[in-house]
Amino acid sequence: MKRFAYIFFIASTLLVACKSNKGMKAKPDWVYNRPTNELYYVGVGIASKINNPFDYQQIAKKNALNDLVSEIKVTVSANSVLSQFQDNKQFKQQFESDVKITALNTIEEFNVVDSWEDKEYFWIYYRLSKEEFKDIRRRKMMAAVEKAENFFEQSASLTREQFLQSIRLRIKALAALQPYLGEDIQTTRNGKHVFLVNELLNSIQDDLYEVRLNSAITMLNGKVGKPIAEPFDVKAFFRDSSVSKPSVPYLPLYAYIDQGKIEGSLQTETDQAGIASFAIAKILDKSPVQTLRIAVDMNRMMRVDSLNSTLQTLLLSLDVPSTNIRMNVSPIKVFMVSSEQNLSKGMSSGYFESVVKKLLVADGCVFVSTADAADYVLRLQSNTKALGVIWGKMRTASLDMNLSLTECKRNIEIYKNGLHEIKGFQTTDENAGIDAYITACDHLKLRIYPTLNKELMSN
Repeated sequence: MKRFAYIFFIASTLLVACKSNKGMKAKPDWVYNRPTNELYYVGVGIASKINNPFDYQQIAKKNALNDLVSEIKVTVSANSVLSQFQDNKQFKQQFESDVKITALNTIEEFNVVDSWEDKEYFWIYYRLSKEEFKDIRRRKMMAAVEKAENFFEQSASLTREQFLQSIRLRIKALAALQPYLGEDIQTTRNGKHVFLVNELLNSIQDDLYEVRLNSAITMLNGKVGKPIAEPFDVKAFFRDSSVSKPSVPYLPLYAYIDQGKIEGSLQTETDQAGIASFAIAKILDKSPVQTLRIAVDMNRMMRVDSLNSTLQTLLLSLDVPSTNIRMNVSPIKVFMVSSEQNLSKGMSSGYFESVVKKLLVADGCVFVSTADAADYVLRLQSNTKALGVIWGKMRTASLDMNLSLTECKRNIEIYKNGLHEIKGFQTTDENAGIDAYITACDHLKLRIYPTLNKELMSN
């Protein structure tokens, strides 16, 4: 009986296994060997069921679409404006990435050829007719060209007083064409045969060349970490003074230093009279001579549509009107009065003085020998006292320090702080006092210097 039951169990197991294998589809050849086809773009995607138990099909489909798009070759026409960047490896990679992202977002009419799965993985196989893709792309490009030409015509109908609107319409025209920047897009304008993308960029550049920026201020004087007291104006106008209204209204401008940093109202736009006002709240670079550049802000002029990185790079490579102002930057002058004692005795070197001077010099200050020559007077007083034995031969000392900062011009104390009862430990009272100074220097850097620096730079 037992033998019969065992035989029945084996037979049943084999029968189930045979049924299971019979129901499972055999692994297709395209899973092993990626298919190729001259007439189709092909994409194969795979996803783990174990790692993605709920969305493995969506992941495989996304991977298949990415794989399909990777087969689409990116070419640049010799007549395209992009051809001049072909030797720029970084720009070329940027352009190829933009083209494939556009294709990924707009691709259609692809077919699911097959799918297969086992216990661990799911595979899916897509393909897209190369001829159909080419035809769809051509039709979309023609629609984009028509849209771009309409924007171009609207731009041409505007007056000089609508300069900014005119340029923004041409940027919108370029935005319509951005999926096809590498193509040979030809059209007819004013009876002439032109390449549309090149024509749009050239027309924007020509109009930018017609604008000039000028400031009555040619030199600014300031101090590191300080504001420049008075704001200054920059005027935007057309080179051709024969126009009825030569100023350029509502033009976005920005101020910057090539190799440095400033804070303030550095982004603005001209008013109806073509005048923009700037204010520098803080000079952060220590260089004694700096060049402040005021330029047309192409980034803000481009905020009219969603532009890909390739088109942004092209527009930012245009020459924009600018003007330079020289900045003479002087350091903040500090006179320091320091009295540091250990057990009420003078020390050969001041611990606090050394730390404070090093920090302030790094932030653009210089130390002068008299209060008359200074912008600020910094007073520092410190001393230690012995507290006796703490355990065994170990002795302890306590340190107190007071610090104040006075602005010389107004003779006003603008900052006051201190450290109290900072402990030091050593085998002698004198060394315990030195240990307290070393510990207190760390407290000075972390607790006092940041607020001291803030008061020094903001007053």
